[in-house]
Amino acid sequence: MENQWTARPLKVVQGVVISSLVIVVLAFIYGKFVHHPLRIWLADGEWCVRFSPDGSGKVLYGSECDR
Repeated sequence: MENQWTARPLKVVQGVVISSLVIVVLAFIYGKFVHHPLRIWLADGEWCVRFSPDGSGKVLYGSECDR
């Protein structure tokens, strides 16, 4: 009789792949749709972008814009 708690390797791999995909999707959603609006809300709606000579930009929030 087979132990009922024995994990089948294919099911373990499927679980790991699905869990990894869920983590990647949630990280994308957070980065794209939550992080920036949340930072703006915490900074009372004040934000700016500071550009450096090499052309890259950095988003600043709240009192960081005054520096």
